[in-house]
Amino acid sequence: MINYMKKRMDKFGFWDIGFLKLYGAIFGAIVGAYFPEIIKAAVVPLAIIFVLLASRYLYLLFIKQ
Repeated sequence: MINYMKKRMDKFGFWDIGFLKLYGAIFGAIVGAYFPEIIKAAVVPLAIIFVLLASRYLYLLFIKQ
């Protein structure tokens, strides 16, 4: 399984890895939104960005040959 994912991730470029870090930060902000009141107001926009970024990585990992 690890070798399969490593082979699939070889297609990631410089920008893809950078956006992957942003994707992780947004996911953390969404999870953290259940605690502080300031971030609760931004849950919907963060969720939209999360889905958009996730769709690119799912495409690269599972659809693009």
